[in-house]
Amino acid sequence: MPRPRKRRRVGFLPRVTYFQPVGLDEEFREELITVDEIEALRLKDMQGLDQENCAEHMDIAQSTFQRILTSARKKLSTAILEGKAIRIEGGDYKLMPYKLECDDCGHDWIKTNWSYPDDAIDCPRCGGKGKKWRGR
Repeated sequence: MPRPRKRRRVGFLPRVTYFQPVGLDEEFREELITVDEIEALRLKDMQGLDQENCAEHMDIAQSTFQRILTSARKKLSTAILEGKAIRIEGGDYKLMPYKLECDDCGHDWIKTNWSYPDDAIDCPRCGGKGKKWRGR
């Protein structure tokens, strides 16, 4: 019996989950990119982390991270070059909570289930806009 698949840790959910090419009259074909594939792209290409740190963030082996990243880049390239729509959904992931601290009142809280980027993080105690990331 094969080993159960390990769920990948994801820091953010994308705010926009569908992209469609403009200027084509034909019906759009879609390329499905999973949430964990988007997280791999975010960590490696946007955050600029090395693969070892990316794999650690997602709580997976480095070889698994490489396979996820390769798959995501291939799907994205295919969609762009072949004029396909991109749908982001699914995957085997768990959303990780973030510990936050208000710069104004010092209140600590945990934020989960948020979109990237989410600049509007108000303190639940004082409503202040200042915050510090305290890790996961």
